[in-house]
Amino acid sequence: MNDWDNKTFFWVFQAFQVAFIGVVCLGLAGYHIPIAREALAFLYLTFLPGVLVLKALRLHNLGTIETVLYSAGLSLAVLMLTGLAANIAYPLLGYTRPFSFAILFLTIIAVVQVLLYLALTRDPGHAGVNQKMEISLSPVAPFLIILPFLAIIGTHIRDEYHMVTLLFLLLVLIAVIGIAIGSDRLIPVSCYPLAVYSIALALLYHTSLISEYVWGYDIHHELHLVNSVLIPGFWDMTIPYNTNGMLSVVVLAPIYSLICDLDPVWVFKILYPLLFALVPLGLYRAVEKQTSAKIGFLSVFFFVSFFTFYTEMISLARQQIAELFLVLTVLVMIDKSMDRSRQAFLMVTFGFAMIVSHYGLSYIYLFSLIPAWLLLVTLERLPPGIEKRLNWMTGTPEVDPLSPESTAKKSQIRTLVLPYILIFAALAYFWYSTVAEGTAFATIAGIGDKIWNTLFAESFDPTTIQGMHILTSQSITPLHNLAKVVHIATQGLIAVGLFATIFKRERWRIEPDYLAVSLVFLLINIAGIIVPFFASSLNTSRLYHITLILLAPFAIIGGITLYEAIVEKIHAIQALPFMKTAYQALSVFFVVFFLFNSGVVYQIVNDSPTSMALETTGDKPVFNGKEVQGARWLFSEGSERPTYVDGTRWWLLLGFNPGYQRYLPTNPSLVEPNSYLYFGTYNLVRESVRIEVQQAVTVAGYVDAGRFTWDQNRIYDNAGSAIYLQR
Repeated sequence: MNDWDNKTFFWVFQAFQVAFIGVVCLGLAGYHIPIAREALAFLYLTFLPGVLVLKALRLHNLGTIETVLYSAGLSLAVLMLTGLAANIAYPLLGYTRPFSFAILFLTIIAVVQVLLYLALTRDPGHAGVNQKMEISLSPVAPFLIILPFLAIIGTHIRDEYHMVTLLFLLLVLIAVIGIAIGSDRLIPVSCYPLAVYSIALALLYHTSLISEYVWGYDIHHELHLVNSVLIPGFWDMTIPYNTNGMLSVVVLAPIYSLICDLDPVWVFKILYPLLFALVPLGLYRAVEKQTSAKIGFLSVFFFVSFFTFYTEMISLARQQIAELFLVLTVLVMIDKSMDRSRQAFLMVTFGFAMIVSHYGLSYIYLFSLIPAWLLLVTLERLPPGIEKRLNWMTGTPEVDPLSPESTAKKSQIRTLVLPYILIFAALAYFWYSTVAEGTAFATIAGIGDKIWNTLFAESFDPTTIQGMHILTSQSITPLHNLAKVVHIATQGLIAVGLFATIFKRERWRIEPDYLAVSLVFLLINIAGIIVPFFASSLNTSRLYHITLILLAPFAIIGGITLYEAIVEKIHAIQALPFMKTAYQALSVFFVVFFLFNSGVVYQIVNDSPTSMALETTGDKPVFNGKEVQGARWLFSEGSERPTYVDGTRWWLLLGFNPGYQRYLPTNPSLVEPNSYLYFGTYNLVRESVRIEVQQAVTVAGYVDAGRFTWDQNRIYDNAGSAIYLQR
């Protein structure tokens, strides 16, 4: 839209806005149009403010993908800042409930009108251009579009009838798409972006839509914080908890809930995956611009195949939003054609939005920028003789004779500069030290102190190093051990790809800024294996998932390098099935990687299944309606008694009142008198509870539930959850 002429832009914008306001008003009058308000409100909030900012910045000819990504990122930043400003200003003016529908609705409409005025006045001479759509339609487009709908229908059938056939078919179809693209069949390059978004959204929905309640871990406390904003209509920024300082949870989710008229549960289960699926699309575009569309797609396929993307991340709403801003920052960083002032504005805006979205990701990004900048600066100041030999990192790769001279000159511009790092660090320090009683700042200081005190005393000790524990622990079956080998192989490919990129700069023209940060990300992965308490502070799988945002393309480059080296020695290998080209071989390898991570392989052979979606039994942090009802009853009593719960159900109660819950101890005699014991469906059916010991590596086991209940009073039972009163 920001490439249209002003007249067309104005009238189309106003038509959409009138439709949105009209649907909202009809709803208030009692005339509800199914899905209309939710869809229009989501599109209005997610894209229109950002489009206006792009037009006000006079950023044109960005292309379809960049326009979608930048407008979404800028819109989210505008919403978070609008909510923050409303929460501060309105109480001073006498309005004690800034997070109420009427006030927020009028405020957002007013902010959008101001942005519209700025867009039209700052960009008066833009006559519009005919942009070619980068996401072209083809006969396979409907097939790709249907993937998320298969996930929606499949999860409904799973929940209602405990049948997973459709979800199993969905995962097989995604694997087939990976093979087809690697073999240059069926799917044209123009459909790669659509394939990326559809696959990512389908994978997210095939897990996020399980049950009618949020499932997982941190998401329950995030839901509690959202409700603590919606119920009083005010965000208390003094609550001393890290997540309370994250606007991606305490501001963004309430805004979507109020304006879209959705329960916060469904905001997290439906809307946040729609936003998070933009992360792979941004990664695809960043890699494609530096390499090729095929490498871009395979990089994204690797990224979304790793189980953390569609399991752990589902229960981390704040990190979903923060990763979108990280990808947008990377996309801006590698764009050497953008005006420097506009580029700086976008990088600072997305950087600040990342800071107020997730403290962990922001710290990792900040601590990777500093050594990356030092590396680039050092290489730029080397003596001429050494610099010529090491020009692989100075931003001056050997000139490609096919590229225009202007392109070669622009590639020498470095985006990663000291002022940007200082601004990012200052914003992070200001936010984390002031909001939520400075707990986010205190947390990182405590982690650093713990690492420093144990660095030399407990190095390479699997009990204190989560990454080392995962590598050295014995897998439960040979098939799971094979999966571990496949995971380790991907990390080997990344290392090979990084070295190949460094020593063959004439071929792999990765931007120096991107390459420098990627090298630091590789070191972060290594630190997760050898530094005590480093990986466990965030979780090893989450740490690896974060680093894959930049490292994924190097696995593809490494695979191509190894394939070419093998073919050079053994020419006959190309005659094997799916080994004709490096892309075919890599597509097969990463499809195998995907089938292991998604649990399809384990499900087929019934070998200790791991899939959250395909496995309907076992003890998982997925809670049914009766368990939620029991938790609501418990806290509706208003009692401040301690509530004891096992390791899995602990997360459910976290979403209601985190101040009074306790882990069930190993010894039942340690349960405090006059306290509650909460048991869920698994506890009642299996008559067992999960006992956890929290360390760098969590130790867990199951014991007989009767040890805790044999002489207690059962005060609540709904056949799916039970509550006992400890005498």
